[in-house]
Amino acid sequence: MQSTVFSGAVLDIRPDAGMPHPFWSAHSRDDWSSLTFDAGVEPLINTDVGKLTSSYLVVKANPGDVDWLDDEGWAAIVDHWRIAARIAKRGKLRGLLFDPEPYSEPFRQFQYSRQEAAIDHPFEEYCAAARKRGREVMTAITDEFPDLELVSYFLMSYLIRDHRYRGPSPVGRSDEAWCLAGHSYGLLPAFLDGWLDALPPSVTLYDGCEYAYWHKSANDFAQEADDVRRRGVQLVSPENREKYAKQLKVAFPVYMDAIHPELAGRYTLEPDNPDRLALFRRNLAAAIDHGDGLVWIYGEHGRWWPEPGDTALWHNRDVYPEWQTLIPGCDTVLKQVVEATGTRPVAKLQPLTSLDRRAATRNDVSLEWSTWLDTGPNARTPSGDVNVSEDVVVIRGAAEAAGLATVAVEPTQQFRISVRVQQTGRALTSLAVRFKTADGKWLESNLHDVVSFPEDGAPESWRAIHAKVTVPEDIHTMVVICSAVQQWDLNDVVRFKDLQVERVTE
Repeated sequence: MQSTVFSGAVLDIRPDAGMPHPFWSAHSRDDWSSLTFDAGVEPLINTDVGKLTSSYLVVKANPGDVDWLDDEGWAAIVDHWRIAARIAKRGKLRGLLFDPEPYSEPFRQFQYSRQEAAIDHPFEEYCAAARKRGREVMTAITDEFPDLELVSYFLMSYLIRDHRYRGPSPVGRSDEAWCLAGHSYGLLPAFLDGWLDALPPSVTLYDGCEYAYWHKSANDFAQEADDVRRRGVQLVSPENREKYAKQLKVAFPVYMDAIHPELAGRYTLEPDNPDRLALFRRNLAAAIDHGDGLVWIYGEHGRWWPEPGDTALWHNRDVYPEWQTLIPGCDTVLKQVVEATGTRPVAKLQPLTSLDRRAATRNDVSLEWSTWLDTGPNARTPSGDVNVSEDVVVIRGAAEAAGLATVAVEPTQQFRISVRVQQTGRALTSLAVRFKTADGKWLESNLHDVVSFPEDGAPESWRAIHAKVTVPEDIHTMVVICSAVQQWDLNDVVRFKDLQVERVTE
């Protein structure tokens, strides 16, 4: 790799014996006291890495089955982080790469409702615990590696905007606690706060902005960088905001599988664009120009390093083709873009376009109501129920449930949709709009789904949710979904009423 433009790689170092990938399950109660890593570390110590001085050891928040209130379990997790930092320092790496994403259902380390004792302890108590654990982790790793770089695939970049699956952004809202309590990563800001509490001036943090995999313009990158800096800082405590501003930097990715026309499937970037090299050039240049000096290139089906020799550590372990075989010319584009850094003009951030102000008229639409209730193995409250009466949806004690209103539509029509929602107890509520094909199948969700959350305000009051949609080509069925998730018992009640579907006129 010395002949490439890369400055490092993300590594997984295996122990000499025992579990094959301990750093993939760092958030566990496993005892690592007997593990040694000499066979994986010695080559790093004894090899002249040349310009490849910015490599990182991966640490994953999996399985994530340790409750934040479990002191004994977290003592093990903190020790895992300490060992990771020690190994990274010993192997002359630049630091650690953290992956907060859950891969071990039903566990989710940063989701409040998935914590074992959450039913008996309020969200605020869990925030305090997560901050304490973050402080313990940062103290442990900086004791071993005082000047490391700690890169995370994402930090506040996953919470600065509403997301249809993760939840509503709490930034600038008076109901911040409600947003975070229902968000898939609602405890991540508190964990980061703990990091910042113990962060020495010698350590640099990177928000890896993972969702930039699917950015479609240089302005998308510029906007996210600005949002991470200006909006993300609002999610940490006032006493830590100066550290956040000074020591947290932005790093952007390029997802090679999504650049390829087929490898990422439904996650392919701009699948109708035939010039895949142009996409790669645009996103790589934007990632460099709008980040803070670190770009990470990720891919699951190709490799940048050469064929392994018989003595190579990855011999018979990595059989993927080279990326320049999968996407011919990408190695040339990579080199050209990197070498042009600092010489090409960088566009300034353009303001977001204003909302469409065209008139909307209430249609005399017919709503065909149905209901759905999660009764799967992960449902914590199988006794929950959902019913619809006189266009009012009531959901009670459900892990996940919805009232669905089916509407006949025509292709390319535009609609404004609104509903009012009120809740008692725990729940995350949303309004979703999906579409069905002529044979009754759901249309590809990541391309056409729209999900909105309640406007700012007290969850116990009636709050409006608004959405705007355009009907895709060849579609004649639209489904409006009033949903509630993360209820715990029959005292948790959600009501939706006053659903309005309005056709936008020219």
